[in-house]
Amino acid sequence: MIRALVYKEFRETVGIAALGLAALMIVVVAAAGFSPLPTGLFGYVRQGAIPFVSDEFVSRFTFVAATLAIALGLRQSIGDFLGDAQLFLLHRPLDRTKIYSTKLLVGLVSYLVCGLIAIAAFSGWASLPGTHASPFEWSMTAGAWTVWLVLTTVYLGALLTGLRPAAWFGTRLAPLVAAVAIAALISLCWLPVVALLVVVVDLLLVAMILSIARARDFA
Repeated sequence: MIRALVYKEFRETVGIAALGLAALMIVVVAAAGFSPLPTGLFGYVRQGAIPFVSDEFVSRFTFVAATLAIALGLRQSIGDFLGDAQLFLLHRPLDRTKIYSTKLLVGLVSYLVCGLIAIAAFSGWASLPGTHASPFEWSMTAGAWTVWLVLTTVYLGALLTGLRPAAWFGTRLAPLVAAVAIAALISLCWLPVVALLVVVVDLLLVAMILSIARARDFA
C-alpha cells in the first residue's frame, strides 16, 4: 500500500518537478555564461562575476527553487480535493499519519533532488579550471546550500496552507507567509546554525501537518 501511495504522489508531482528542474538548469547554464533562451531571460551575466559570490546564481536559484517548493506543497495538499480524491485516499486501510508522511517524504525528496542537481552542476562547472577568471573554493557555495535547506520550510508551509480548513482571504495563507519570513531570517545565520534551525522548524511544521491531517473532517 505504501508503494502505491509513493507511486501516486510521484506520478502527480513529477511534472512539476520536471519543470522546476528544467528552470533550475536554465539558471545554471545562464550563470555559466550562456543564454539558453532566445529572449535572453536569465541570460545576463556580469563580466568578471565570481561564481556564487557576485553573480546572479543564488538569487535566481532562490526564486526558482522557492516557486518549485510552493508548487509542490500546494499540489500535494490541494490537488487531492479536486474530484473528491481526498475521500478515496483516506478510505484506504492506512492511518492518516502514514498517508501524509508518505506525501511529505515524496515532496521533500523531489524538491531536494532538483535543488541538489542544480547546485552540484553549477559547482562542478565553477570548480573546473579555465571556466572563469576568478579563484574558487567550495566554501563559496555555502549561500546556495543555505537557500536549498531553508526552502524546505517554505515547502512545508505551502503544504500546511493547502491542508488547513480556513478561508483563503482569511488566515489560510498564514503558514506560507510565516514560513517565508522564517526562512528569510534563518538564511542570515551561519550554515551549521541554519541546519539546526531548519530541522527544528521543519519538525514543528511536520507535527502541525500530521495533527491537522488526523483531526480534520474531510467529508
